[in-house]
Amino acid sequence: MNPFLVLAVVLLLVLYIFRVATTRPPNFPPGPPSLPIYGAYWLLLLNNWTYIHKAIEKMRCRYRSNLLGFYLGGVPTVVACDYETIKEIETRPEFLGRMDTIIARERGLGKLLGVILADGPLWAHQRRYMLRHMRDFGFGTRSASLENLVQQEIQDMVDILNGKKQDKGIYRDGLALLPDLFFHILLNAIWSMYAGDRFSYTDHGHARFIAQQGIKFVRANDPTGRALALTPWIRHIFPQKSGFTQIRNTNTKLVEVIKKTIDEHIRTHSEDHMRDFIDIYIKEMKTNENNPNGSPFSEEQLIFLGWDLLVSTATTLTTTLSMYIMYMMHHPEVQSNIQNEIDTVVGHNRLPTLNDRSKMPYMEASLRELMRISSIFSLGIAHRATEDTHLRGYFIPKNTMLLTGLHSYHNDPEVWGDPHIYRPERFLDEKGQLLKKDLTLPFGAGKRLCAGETFGRQNMWLILTGLLQNFTLAVPKGQKPPDLHTVNGFHQTSPEVWFQPLPRT
Repeated sequence: MNPFLVLAVVLLLVLYIFRVATTRPPNFPPGPPSLPIYGAYWLLLLNNWTYIHKAIEKMRCRYRSNLLGFYLGGVPTVVACDYETIKEIETRPEFLGRMDTIIARERGLGKLLGVILADGPLWAHQRRYMLRHMRDFGFGTRSASLENLVQQEIQDMVDILNGKKQDKGIYRDGLALLPDLFFHILLNAIWSMYAGDRFSYTDHGHARFIAQQGIKFVRANDPTGRALALTPWIRHIFPQKSGFTQIRNTNTKLVEVIKKTIDEHIRTHSEDHMRDFIDIYIKEMKTNENNPNGSPFSEEQLIFLGWDLLVSTATTLTTTLSMYIMYMMHHPEVQSNIQNEIDTVVGHNRLPTLNDRSKMPYMEASLRELMRISSIFSLGIAHRATEDTHLRGYFIPKNTMLLTGLHSYHNDPEVWGDPHIYRPERFLDEKGQLLKKDLTLPFGAGKRLCAGETFGRQNMWLILTGLLQNFTLAVPKGQKPPDLHTVNGFHQTSPEVWFQPLPRT
């Protein structure tokens, strides 16, 4: 081979890599250089192959900046790691976009549907509509009927753990399984409002099946979209390893469950009796079907509104509850303080209710501290800049991906002092009362604030107080406390962990 030709090829390759590494938008935030194909993603993986948010934290320290800028593939990307900048991203209208990826399209059967992964006028309309009408059934507000339903589910869980009922899928040989223990309670709560129905008391297996599909979908991805989103063609070469097969298969099963329920509602629909959100939405579909300007209401959109409600409930809330129990096993002194508070305020003759919540500041502080230290949405859900703009003095080009580094912020020593210590007292004043201002952001903020924040906070509180009222959450005999780690994905999820619920006398 001609040595001059080889030299020329090598020089061209070096020039190409140099150009890729140094090409950045003008006045872009500081960050690592790019490499061919995946940009800085290579360097993030090199820093931490499993947890991208930990790699981001290393980059933040290396560049001494709370705002990082780099390329993921060909996409300019910005990560904010402090409270003020995260809030700015969450609240400014030019940052309300979502990324149009192969994963979002595959989930929506070729379209950007639902509310979590969609944007634009249709997203804004459908989010307002869903919140307004789900509220009628108890979502996002204080609802006596929903609270009563959840307490029935909690009592069912207590009866299983006390041996009065049997479900070997979640409790056997004196041990209970996380996160499966919570699937039935939370899915029944959300499904009762969306579909007007509950999964069987005698068979929790169907609720667990749905939840497990959601968890598998979440784990096939990560906040950046991984290689699949950055190079969509990889699904044709490595469908299994890229996560594409798992995304498609789990999504198909979830859609089938929801569509079957919607089809049954269409068959039995009566405008004289609105049973649930599906019925209300079907009525809107019929009312708008001849609209000459087109209708925002469709069966496929209804499917993915349900998908968003089901999967977010089955994955985020159950992970938070599971991590809470794992931390209680590591911190029996915190558990004892909570039980003393429950005994004083509630006693043992009834389950705790939301009326008790304001009288139990330590319990509330322990849950806030858990959401801070675990940071389930470690990098939030990716936003997209819908126009050229500026952030903290830096230029942000249109279609930049913006990530909110909640893990970095929630674990910043300059903000929290001892962020790696689980300490509920940080949310209490000198009198033991709950601080009025909560500086954590587990549910986001602004118009992209998680629609289920109130639903989540209320029901996690009810479930945990009901559990701690009746049981001490212990490490199984002969075992060590579980590692306090999560499984990486679109957001963090809980590993399977067995714990021992010891009945309290």
